[in-house]
Amino acid sequence: MDLSLQLAQKQILSQRMQQSVEILQMNTIMLTEYIHELTQENPLLEWQEVSDEQAVKEDKLLRKLEWLEEADEQNRSMYRVEQEDERDERDSIGKRERESLREYLLFQINILNVDEGVKCVLRFLAESTEESGYLEKGALEAAEKKYHLKGNCSEDIMGLLQSLDPPGVGARSLQECLLIQLKQKNASPIAIIMVEKYLTDLAKNRMSYVAKQMRVTLEVAQDAFEEIKNCEPKPGRGFLSERPVEYILPDVFVQKQEGELLVTVNSSSSPRLFISQSYLKMLREGASDEAKEFISNKLRQAEWVIQCISKRESTLLETAKCIVNHQEEFFIRPDGQIRPLRLADIAECMQVHESTVSRAVRDKYLQCDRGIFPLSSFFSKALSSEETGTISADSIQQKIRLMIERENKMKPYSDRELTEALQKEGIQISRRTVAKYREGMGIAGASGRKRYE
Repeated sequence: MDLSLQLAQKQILSQRMQQSVEILQMNTIMLTEYIHELTQENPLLEWQEVSDEQAVKEDKLLRKLEWLEEADEQNRSMYRVEQEDERDERDSIGKRERESLREYLLFQINILNVDEGVKCVLRFLAESTEESGYLEKGALEAAEKKYHLKGNCSEDIMGLLQSLDPPGVGARSLQECLLIQLKQKNASPIAIIMVEKYLTDLAKNRMSYVAKQMRVTLEVAQDAFEEIKNCEPKPGRGFLSERPVEYILPDVFVQKQEGELLVTVNSSSSPRLFISQSYLKMLREGASDEAKEFISNKLRQAEWVIQCISKRESTLLETAKCIVNHQEEFFIRPDGQIRPLRLADIAECMQVHESTVSRAVRDKYLQCDRGIFPLSSFFSKALSSEETGTISADSIQQKIRLMIERENKMKPYSDRELTEALQKEGIQISRRTVAKYREGMGIAGASGRKRYE
């Protein structure tokens, strides 16, 4: 056995520092949940919150009570009618609440005039339908095994499922989804054949090739293609999602006040922590040694957490101010563009490490006159420009989008032509980068954007 002695230097964060880092990268929603958990674990921590919504409700209620006291019996009757109307409206809104796709399918299955055994299989398949409207992979095989389906029975049941609303539901592929809808609409035979044999070519917008292969004019092929484009590729779209809704709560606000930008941290949405005075009184007055040790430990924990939360707020505020100062044009002008900005630039401004800035902006959102944006979206790579020296990637993407919107749809720009147009404006960029930006914006290539008369 060979023995050797090695000297290594490692940086290990203490438990306290790890907690500080974790709190720094929490957004407002996560911080609120974390505070609620802390108050359950540490009896010395207490929290209190009065939301703006609650304050508005209390003020509204107070004004209504004052009005009622001064009003006569006629006004009281009118107020009761108003309350009843509001209650009826709330009830009616609740009844009109949207259904999920699976609920809608199950409702249709329950009123079908078929055997209960068939309904059981249909319910199983409905429960195996994705939110997009497509049948989950392997669902039919699982149904055949579970219910011992034989012969053409499974295909007959699939036919029943695919006859339900919305059109195209229960399909196992895009091709099958489109064919179901075209047949239900009594579409032209040409459109059906195009989907059956040339779907890949249609995706690439190769209309001339398809027309030639089918021996029809380009105009006839284009008309059939319009029928196909009127189909819904995701039949379940528009139904209530069964996934939990993720809410965005801004962590930073930017407001214009007398020509200046005011940056504030959203501290009102998170409960405020404070140390319980009753436990401090127990610590000062004759508690047992064991109780004093327990309270002292929890007190140190509580003080550190409050300090970390305060440090998070100050770091986030300073980070946001540096970002807003650098991106001032974006917040002041409605058409302002995001300038090139790196984490290192903000870190240098704040005299901190880049990792601190990265944690401060992670999963956090900023609200301004132009909407709500992730804080990370204000960081953009810089490309060289002859006019301004540098230009952000976001600005280049906007230029590409604008050129494509204004192009002749009969002769759309290729990536090479887009690159040359940008280079004429003094922007040093490669064709590969242009293609990457275009694809990132979800814009098809020149062949996919081409339109035919």
